[in-house]
Amino acid sequence: MTELSKDGWKNAMRAVCSVYVPVKNPLDSAAWWQRHFGLEWAMPYPPGGEHAILKLAEGQWLHLVETEGDFHSQFRDKLGYEMFRFTFEVREIEHIYDRLRTGGVNVQELQDRGSCGINFVFYDPDGNKFDVNEVVQAHRSPEEAAAVLNYLFAPANG
Repeated sequence: MTELSKDGWKNAMRAVCSVYVPVKNPLDSAAWWQRHFGLEWAMPYPPGGEHAILKLAEGQWLHLVETEGDFHSQFRDKLGYEMFRFTFEVREIEHIYDRLRTGGVNVQELQDRGSCGINFVFYDPDGNKFDVNEVVQAHRSPEEAAAVLNYLFAPANG
């Protein structure tokens, strides 16, 4: 049971159910997300439609909204870092990272953010910036977590 706050309200926000991403071509973008992440259609794409709707593994919807002109979904923080709008939670981040890199996706280097997990940033074909995260210590055995960290961050044996 959720406790009430001081003013008698409880947290009514349960989850994010939909995310809207600006794209130039919804069908092309949907095909890219399906190819690289295995997303499935949440709703059939209507002929002449203005956005494609894909479904994430836990049921949230990713709306790929046709947009004209210059756009992107990121913004700069106070220190000037270009932020992403949201982070995808994943499992088996090492396989996803390898697949995206070898698949020609624009990805940045992996980061070990300690108790926050392992992250990397990628860009979709329209230049939208996204973050990916797995807290391996929470989702894997200690031995598996150590093996993943070693695989991803140990210097290559030359």
